[in-house]
Amino acid sequence: MAEVFYRKWRPQKLSDVVGQQTITRTLKQAVAQGRTSHAYLFSGSRGTGKTSTARILAKAMNCVSPQDGEPDNQCSMCIAINDGRALDLIEIDAASNRGIDDIRDLSDKIRFSPNEGRYKVYIIDEVHMLTDPAFNALLKTLEEPPAHVLFVLATTEVHKVPLTIISRCQRFDFKRITRNDIASKLADISSTEGIIIDDASLQLVAELANGSLRDAENLLEQVVVSHESPISEANVRDMLGLGHEQTSIRLVCHVLERSAKEGIIVINEFLSNGGDLHQLHRGFMEYLRVALLLKTGAKSDSEYSRETLEKLSAISQISQLEHLIQVSKIFGEIDLRMDSSSPLTLEVAVVESCLVEESYTQNALAPKLSISNVVSPVGSEPPTVSDDKVKVSLRENASTTVSERRSISEEISENDEVEISHPEEIHESGGKADLDRKWDEIIADLRMVGKKYKIGALLRNIREREVSDDIIDLKFTHGSHLDRMNQELENPESNRTFNEVIKGAIPGSHKIVLGVAGDNEGTRFKRASQDSHLVRYAQSMGARVVTDKEINSQ
Repeated sequence: MAEVFYRKWRPQKLSDVVGQQTITRTLKQAVAQGRTSHAYLFSGSRGTGKTSTARILAKAMNCVSPQDGEPDNQCSMCIAINDGRALDLIEIDAASNRGIDDIRDLSDKIRFSPNEGRYKVYIIDEVHMLTDPAFNALLKTLEEPPAHVLFVLATTEVHKVPLTIISRCQRFDFKRITRNDIASKLADISSTEGIIIDDASLQLVAELANGSLRDAENLLEQVVVSHESPISEANVRDMLGLGHEQTSIRLVCHVLERSAKEGIIVINEFLSNGGDLHQLHRGFMEYLRVALLLKTGAKSDSEYSRETLEKLSAISQISQLEHLIQVSKIFGEIDLRMDSSSPLTLEVAVVESCLVEESYTQNALAPKLSISNVVSPVGSEPPTVSDDKVKVSLRENASTTVSERRSISEEISENDEVEISHPEEIHESGGKADLDRKWDEIIADLRMVGKKYKIGALLRNIREREVSDDIIDLKFTHGSHLDRMNQELENPESNRTFNEVIKGAIPGSHKIVLGVAGDNEGTRFKRASQDSHLVRYAQSMGARVVTDKEINSQ
């Protein structure tokens, strides 16, 4: 039976361990100077070299003629450890031997002297799986072991290891191996094995390994078994059942553009072509992460191709940072383990991400609403708009979606002449009309104002809005909302911003008066909201009770 790649190509020296130079350099110096600890804790994700490093450390400690802290791999002890027959190297799987009796048995045996080497090395893999009584039994032994014993504890979940154990070990955290380091190692393996495979294929395998060299070596072996040389990127995708990376980028683009229909179509096309939803979700999150880094101006991942970075950069430029964060949270909560064959979870996340409330400001909208940005049909002259015309306002309120703005822009661009009506021809004039028309914009502008309670959210509970000659009368549904608003308006900065935004929506000088709606009608609505759990839940999500008067006035 042929030896699998990850065992055949297991590192034999500390310098051979990929991607952990800081750790291996420290261990080499400790061995060379004779200053090794009696216990080490190696933590990190799978496939990063924890157990391999522990084996090499055991060889270096028992090597007859070590060279600068490295084992020579030629003496009898090194050969015995490499062949797996060394009696002084004891590997324990804590997942299978996790009880107190197993640790007591270990504590009894460590007092015996080594058989061949200078040290008995105990490697306890997945040490976090031990029971609490077992950890307690290990504690004393780990604190004062015999001089001829070395412990190496390895774990993928160091947060589950008691602090009393961690404090008695020298801890080394193994980081995920970078994609370039994995691809370089795979290239060396391929060259030695006589495998002809292009760089794009190696990069794809390295990407799918997600920082685990062992996983990458297993994937490479699967590809080699499935296809004969030369191996192309298409062979790798075919063998692993992967969709093209453009699918994930397309999905990111549609979600950030709030195009729910197109996003759902991409998911279903991917699934109908035999794609793995886990891979699609992981690719989406990875490319969304890069878009977030590009949006914030952080260092971008140089391991991606130039074409991919250009596409993601373009996507990030048209997106809001707040929207990126909300989408990341929504998709980050997805768990496909329960039903990985149904796209429903991803589809719901797409729709939910597209419905996230926008918070565009007037300054942010200005470039998109300018008539000069409207593209004219090919061969026609750019439309001209006289000064007496008013520029188009694509946002009647804060809930207008990107797709709606885009459709309006497309309708404008299809006409050679642009006729734009005056606001007086569309909207009724007057103070209350201005306030009603701009109410959603006011809420959006005040959505982040306030320390304990956000004023924008509180204003959603306004049930009556009246404007007289010099008074703006705003009445809340409940007295509790009024109390919270008064608390926030005690802050001078919040008070000033609130007054500026409200008065900025209505020409003239007005005094703002806050109150509670009348007892008769207000009590009825208050009782309905208290009695119905559906109404209470809707209000907790930002909804408010709408009166017949408001409905008829719209």
